[in-house]
Amino acid sequence: MKEPAAPHVKSTKKKSNSFKDGIKSFIRSRPLLHSSALFVLRIGSSLSMPNVYKITRGYVSYFKDLFRYRRLPGAEKIRILDLYPCVLDKTASTPLDLNYFLQDTWAAEKVFETHPAFHVDVGSTALLVGILSKFTRVCSVDIRPLPVEMEGLESRTGSILSLPFPDKTLESISSLCVIEHIGLGRYGDPLDPGGTDRAAKELERVLAVGGNLYVSVPIDPVGRIFFNAHRSFTFSSFVKKFSQLELVDVSLIQNGQIFSEADLSAIPFINGMVVGLFHFSRPH
Repeated sequence: MKEPAAPHVKSTKKKSNSFKDGIKSFIRSRPLLHSSALFVLRIGSSLSMPNVYKITRGYVSYFKDLFRYRRLPGAEKIRILDLYPCVLDKTASTPLDLNYFLQDTWAAEKVFETHPAFHVDVGSTALLVGILSKFTRVCSVDIRPLPVEMEGLESRTGSILSLPFPDKTLESISSLCVIEHIGLGRYGDPLDPGGTDRAAKELERVLAVGGNLYVSVPIDPVGRIFFNAHRSFTFSSFVKKFSQLELVDVSLIQNGQIFSEADLSAIPFINGMVVGLFHFSRPH
């Protein structure tokens, strides 16, 4: 029978969590302090060295496991040259970017429901493109083309500012977490303050009558630029970028949860960290 944890250990954990939550609440309740803290974290993350303590602890655990394994009955012979240390994978949960996971599954569901004969993706994740290609014929367009050959998947080098398709010819398009980056040079594209607007108009140009467009961007109450990572937009300003299209559906992601458009006013926006998922269509 498993022995219950000692009361003082449980109590310490609760106190520790309460203290951390209190600090987080204090910072979040002060917009200037919160913005400053996030700025420091963003700048520091690009300069920070690997966590030496975490790596050292991982290697200690690795060699303990190695010696224990070699003593187990039936253990295979392990050559020194075959050692392959994976020292950072002992985590309590599977590492995951929930924003990308939720937006990709959202888009996949949308495409599966409409079942287009041909789908074009512009710059979304490679995994989404690969999965969709097993369901329908897919063309991936990116300034950094996918280095893969797969049945049902065509990869083209191209720019979202000049898509290689005639006007109003595509019945199904996705471009997730892409157009907020255009014109900031992050991915080698030319600097252009109007990059997002031009990208939106190009996606609008190629969408066929009755066709479906799925896009996602960061949404916040103000709209700003986080150079050179991305821009964020107010809800209404982003919808207006697709003036010729009809907004069919909206979902919003924050902290691993999906909200509807009706929840927009109740979501605690934190420096553009809400992802808006927009389904547009060109009306008949």
